[in-house]
Amino acid sequence: METPLAAIPLRGMVIFSGMIHPILVGRDTSMRALEAHIEHNTPLVLIPQLDDAEEDPTRARLSQVGVLAQVLRVARLPEDHYRILVEGMKRVRITSPMRVVDGMNEVDGDLLIEAVDDPIELAAVARQAATMFQEFLLQNGMTAEDHAALATPPAEPARLADQLSGQLEISQDDRIALLNEASLLRRLERLVELLAVALAGQRLTAEVFAKVQGQMDKSQKEYTLKEQIKLLRKELKELTGDDEDGDQFEQRVEDLNLPEKVREEATREVRRLDRIHQDSAEYTITRTWLETFLEYPWNAVTTDHSDLPTATAVLDEDHYGLEKVKERVLEYLAVRQLNPGSNGPILCFVGPPGVGKTSLGRSIARALGRSYVRVALGGIKDETEIRGHRRTYIGALPGRIIRALTRAGTHNPVMVLDELDKLGNDFRGDPSSALLEVLDPEQNSAFVDHYLDVPVDLSQVLFVATANVPDQIPAALMDRLEVIELPGYTEEDKLEIARHFLLPRQEERHGLKTSSLRFTTPALQTIVREYTMEAGVRSFERQLATIHRKVARKVVEGKTSPTVIGPAQVSKFLGPQRFYQELAERGDLPGIAIGLAWTAAGGAILFVEAAKMEGKGGLKLTGSLGEVMKESAEAALTWLKSHASLYNLDATAFNVDIHLHVPAGAIPKDGPSAGVSMVTALASLLLGKAVRQRLAMTGEITLRGKVLPVGGVKEKVLAARRAGVDTVILPRHNHMDLDDIPRVLRRDLTFHLVDTVEDVLAFALAEG
Repeated sequence: METPLAAIPLRGMVIFSGMIHPILVGRDTSMRALEAHIEHNTPLVLIPQLDDAEEDPTRARLSQVGVLAQVLRVARLPEDHYRILVEGMKRVRITSPMRVVDGMNEVDGDLLIEAVDDPIELAAVARQAATMFQEFLLQNGMTAEDHAALATPPAEPARLADQLSGQLEISQDDRIALLNEASLLRRLERLVELLAVALAGQRLTAEVFAKVQGQMDKSQKEYTLKEQIKLLRKELKELTGDDEDGDQFEQRVEDLNLPEKVREEATREVRRLDRIHQDSAEYTITRTWLETFLEYPWNAVTTDHSDLPTATAVLDEDHYGLEKVKERVLEYLAVRQLNPGSNGPILCFVGPPGVGKTSLGRSIARALGRSYVRVALGGIKDETEIRGHRRTYIGALPGRIIRALTRAGTHNPVMVLDELDKLGNDFRGDPSSALLEVLDPEQNSAFVDHYLDVPVDLSQVLFVATANVPDQIPAALMDRLEVIELPGYTEEDKLEIARHFLLPRQEERHGLKTSSLRFTTPALQTIVREYTMEAGVRSFERQLATIHRKVARKVVEGKTSPTVIGPAQVSKFLGPQRFYQELAERGDLPGIAIGLAWTAAGGAILFVEAAKMEGKGGLKLTGSLGEVMKESAEAALTWLKSHASLYNLDATAFNVDIHLHVPAGAIPKDGPSAGVSMVTALASLLLGKAVRQRLAMTGEITLRGKVLPVGGVKEKVLAARRAGVDTVILPRHNHMDLDDIPRVLRRDLTFHLVDTVEDVLAFALAEG
């Protein structure tokens, strides 16, 4: 069935099915036909003109066959012309003369039905054509791999015929004749003839060139070829208007001091760029790769200029306290100074939020005089975020490691891998496994990013990792790290940090002078105790920022009198008190004990409450407890039952239902260290004796009544002091952890070391 088609006559050009080619559209009727195709989806056919000189399409002699086209890209040029990129789809037989309808070219046509040929003969001719085409491409400089990727196999004779018709250098008449030929067999036979002529011409040209080449010495030949290439590229640049052609890329590659294999890969891509047409998608991919490759700092290196006194001054200037951490960092820098080429361990700073883990990495960079760059790993679930994407994908990018080095501008910066414990994994891969190579000094000297696909030396990068919970880091990755723990700050530490770091920073940020605002020490203590509950100082700094903002507003409104913030003024700026010492609210009742817990945000206290009711000896546990914590409660009750005689408890004492509850039920809790507090709460309930005032405890218990050591002692002790505790029960095996506790805490707290549950109950339930 004939169909009206929007038509564009082509002069000096023939488009075949499967062929992608740019076209310049300038005649008014042709532009209207293009607009009808774009705006109304009218089918568009491209028809070769037999007489190129004719301007009027209605009077031009046209081919009897055209090609339905798909417009891939449209660009509007000056003087109302269009430059379009089209792809040939199917051949169409034209059944009417060209006419102009509504200002556009229009013809009638229907799909061309090819003649039925002998399949055996067709297959033989297709194989012959494919073989000759392969020889033709190889003689033109294409590699066997490129040919295998681009050439159409003989099993698709129609596509093969279209590809040959579009790529062979033949006359316009031959192209039109091939377009009009209905028999696929005859088309292939004609193409075989044309290929034979082209191959003969290639051989003759090669023989002549070989003779001439033999008469030129090597230097003259090299000079002549380079001059010819420069001339051709210059002319191409003038035609395309491209600002940076392959010659400039090649010069930039030559200027870099690259390893041999890396240089070969870059040079190969530059040469590929020269062979690709600018309107091809492959051109954009290759050019983007080259730009990314050249942006990487292959030769940029900073020289470490730090000595230990300078490093010490920098660390003290940027951070208060953290003496053991600073000592370990200085030891690390000392080894690097004595042996710059050593591949030491990867430092991993572990601690609650707000204690200065990330800023320590920045201080190390400043002490060494290196660039600093941070890579946020929290929430990453895709392995390609580390290794990069294959360049064949749309929107492909290098991985975060390579992008970070590009941002740093050197290939030996200090790189902080932040929130290492927040990595995830799903069906897209495991990024923590990809980091194994990055963080292994024995492997990362030849790290291969999927996008660049060349070896990159990461051995000179000083990696520093940070994490809140080390247990969430995979074991294989943890094995490559040296963990340095950063505990929480004491109240005294926070006050010193506020004076030396936080207040000067907030004054600068809010444009205030020291004379406009002053904090008394009691005011700072009030903010720490009543408006924050944290191991670090982030919330503390936010409260200070709130006060500075309010004072800044007063200054702008003309209320310029100096503001002195004392304890009484804090509530005026920050509102009602937000945190209370929970111990002050606890009544002197049996069945309540205070435990100490460790969380990712630092230490915390938790109350264990026990109540009994009529029943048959059941145990009910509430408070969002984990499995380990539930087992600790069951072990505590079992121990009490088995040792009831020690405390004059008869069998009837346990013929009740016991409810054990840990408040803050919305917060999940788990771990064995609440064992001693649970057994104490149960014993207090059943014996009717209240636990000592201001006493907290931690430790794991066994069915034999042993108290086992626990971790996070310093964080737990800090939490106890914040809550107003004055006595802490610890397992005896944790006595060495007391050395890590600051003197001010040891001065304010009394520590009672125990070996057994009997020791715990003897002290906790004693009157005093």
